[in-house]
Amino acid sequence: MLLLAGSTIGGTPGVSPVKVNEIALGPAGFVELRNTASTTADIGGWTVQTCTGGTSEILATISPGTPLAPGEYFVIVGAAFSGTVPNGLIVETVDGSGVIARNRHGAHTDSVGLSSSSPCREAGPATPCADSSLGRDGSSRDTDHNSDDFSCRIPSPGESNP
Repeated sequence: MLLLAGSTIGGTPGVSPVKVNEIALGPAGFVELRNTASTTADIGGWTVQTCTGGTSEILATISPGTPLAPGEYFVIVGAAFSGTVPNGLIVETVDGSGVIARNRHGAHTDSVGLSSSSPCREAGPATPCADSSLGRDGSSRDTDHNSDDFSCRIPSPGESNP
């Protein structure tokens, strides 16, 4: 299980500089977090939750004292993932209708949901992608409206989105 260090920055979606930046679902899927701040964030104790139906459950908890430098990525990958990711954690699978990042205090910092019933959704849900990932633009724009912020991308876990 992957553990992310907790940050005290942010308590509502769109406030934290650590964003859910890109996701792909399934056993070879991944969740990418990105620090958009100009300072290092401590993501130790953070959790990433997956949503299924109307509920969410913890996918991974980030180890205490995990720093995330400015512009850097932390990636949680499914066990069948075949790429290399320098900073991250391995879980069995990344399933559900979206993900929520929560800081070490349990505050919802960012999320993306793929259906109107997903508790992971921020405003309008993002449109699911067949055979690709769902990611933010290169600057990790966050308007708290998933249908505006996320689009289909060439998977690039741990790297800038094309």
